[in-house]
Amino acid sequence: MLVAMLLAGCASAPPPAPAPVPVAESTAAAAAAIAPPAPVLPERAMQQFAQAVALLESGRLTDAELEFKQLALAYPQSAAPSINLGLMYQRAGRLPEAAEALEEAVRRDSSSALAHTELGLVYRRLGRFKEAEAAYMHALQADPSYAPAHLNLGVLCDLFLQEPQRALQAFEEYQALSGNSDKRVANWIAELKGRLGSNPQPQTAENPQ
Repeated sequence: MLVAMLLAGCASAPPPAPAPVPVAESTAAAAAAIAPPAPVLPERAMQQFAQAVALLESGRLTDAELEFKQLALAYPQSAAPSINLGLMYQRAGRLPEAAEALEEAVRRDSSSALAHTELGLVYRRLGRFKEAEAAYMHALQADPSYAPAHLNLGVLCDLFLQEPQRALQAFEEYQALSGNSDKRVANWIAELKGRLGSNPQPQTAENPQ
């Protein structure tokens, strides 16, 4: 099936900040994700998706944006054009427009963990942390096995919500789903465990003999 290539992956790939603490970055730095134009669209629409993807890959972003907007208008049953628009806007730093496009995507397909997760990332970048949390939770309700939502929820809880225990749980869920393959997240888990266990009860001084 022809698929629409998105500009960025959903799993943020933050480098550790001094402490060390993971820092969430734009998903534009990650590998490209794939969003199939589901439900299956007519052949003509699939050809339009192919054209939009080709424009995107060639760097003709204005033309690609126009194609995706036309697809979004012509096929309101598909969330994929709106997701692509949201990611294009996010990469360009047009965050309010990115939020609007991704909000439209989740209205069209509330079962899209991808759309909810990307919306959460935009909300985080806008400083709307509680809304970002809600978006990640919607993603996990749609698909509890969607690893990027666990990862980004962990970053949000650790850095912005000040909930290290919850962050630890989210990172451990991510590692379990990804086969413990992310060494950075393994380091974050170790750091969180150390931080959470770094306040032992004070010892009682021994009486001098």
